[in-house]
Amino acid sequence: MNQNIIDDLKAFDWQTIIDYGNSLDDLNHAQLRFAKGSAVEQCTKEFCNTDLVHVAEKHRDFEWPKHDIDVELKSIFSQRMYDTKGNIKTLPSIRLNNSMGTNKETLDPNNIADVFVVAVADGAFAVSKKTVLDKAKHLGDGWELRLTKDDIVELSGCVTKQNIYDTHLAESFQKAIQESLPKKVIL
Repeated sequence: MNQNIIDDLKAFDWQTIIDYGNSLDDLNHAQLRFAKGSAVEQCTKEFCNTDLVHVAEKHRDFEWPKHDIDVELKSIFSQRMYDTKGNIKTLPSIRLNNSMGTNKETLDPNNIADVFVVAVADGAFAVSKKTVLDKAKHLGDGWELRLTKDDIVELSGCVTKQNIYDTHLAESFQKAIQESLPKKVIL
């Protein structure tokens, strides 16, 4: 990963992105976790301070025309990357994909973004495509990435919560669904 990409990733407003991600506990229900990821993606797009284009495609969440790369964002707000002294501790394992029962034995490099960005409860880091391809382990029905601090580029430093946003997204989704339902016709 070149230094210009790293510098631009470090310039994202990680405080706001991480505070927002930590505010989405109402989306922790299994049926809403994809919505939580999408909300974090939208927030990242809003607070990236660059020309990141949100495409929300399988295996890539963003196109970045400035650097001519694809970016995948993984958000794992149930995990932390720093210990109480602010040092990087054991990093969370990252589920890359679900092979949907096909049990593919090799990863297709075309299905791996140029840069993986991972946001957790107290920070963010990036991983190159090469590292993903080198470190991914096959798990029967998908792939998992286990990283050490030597495998990552630290982006945010240790972030402590400053704001909790009152989102009520789960409630808003339910209301939007209810409002979108066809109206009953009484005969």
